[in-house]
Amino acid sequence: MRAMSSGESALPEPILVFDIGGTKVAAGVLAPDFTVSQRREIATQAADGPDRVAARIVALGQEVLTAFTAESGVQVRRVGVASAGQIDRTTGVVSYATFHLPGWIGFPLGEQLSSGLALPVAIDNDVNCHALAEATLGAGRPYRHFLLAAVGTGVGGGVVIDGKLYRGRLGGAGEIGQVLLEPEGGRPCSDRLTGCLEVYTATSVMVQRSGYASVQAMVSAYTDGADIPAVAEAALWLGRGLASIAHVLAPEAILIGGSAVLLGQRYLDAVGASFARHTLPSHREIPLLFTQLGADSGLIGAGLVASENP
Repeated sequence: MRAMSSGESALPEPILVFDIGGTKVAAGVLAPDFTVSQRREIATQAADGPDRVAARIVALGQEVLTAFTAESGVQVRRVGVASAGQIDRTTGVVSYATFHLPGWIGFPLGEQLSSGLALPVAIDNDVNCHALAEATLGAGRPYRHFLLAAVGTGVGGGVVIDGKLYRGRLGGAGEIGQVLLEPEGGRPCSDRLTGCLEVYTATSVMVQRSGYASVQAMVSAYTDGADIPAVAEAALWLGRGLASIAHVLAPEAILIGGSAVLLGQRYLDAVGASFARHTLPSHREIPLLFTQLGADSGLIGAGLVASENP
């Protein structure tokens, strides 16, 4: 839960918000002061297919709405959704999704949720929502131009240019996880591509290659000082990838979010050292920073997206 600080604009009304990822779905009600109440989480269980996942999300939303109305007496009138995948905001359709969400390409997610909840739904890519939240309330506030790299189960990006999200065609901008690092002979990636940044840098890949049972176990060992080659390798690759992206965008800052934040300053320093080695001198002073809003970032961004709609 995050309290609003002085000088920040309030939302016009409470909004039911969702953050849909490849591993879990979070839901809650975002209040005008940007605090989240009635927060709940369920496993995505993406392998069940989008129809079943959407049905569970609707059920989760109904549970949240019932509890919120019983507690506050207030009726929620709109919904904001942050979802993994490329999202066409005008239609609410998932225009592309990686292997983390099988069967989601072409799925009318916005329509399904709006029908099930009987409320208008505004939907955007999850990392776009993270970036919007950080630009409004978090680590991105001092910067007009920044890149947010979300490093977790997968890797996604959000691009803020001149203080506004850049979404690109069909909401497809910011897919930094698909930047090619080793197109010939690299690790298998999505849609028969090889060598994508995601399969070298995601925390899920770190866990798999390190032999730890979970992200939490790996993080605990790493932050206690253990030498984990899989984390060091991922930091090296992420620095290389971010250097290439910086040559295109020349951002004022690069924010790193997702579960990689749990790895702490040691990891961030390793990414920064690799970034400095692989970028032009003119870009070496670009700060690499962790995001500030934590687990509620996507929910806050979803609410901000919903508040953009009349």
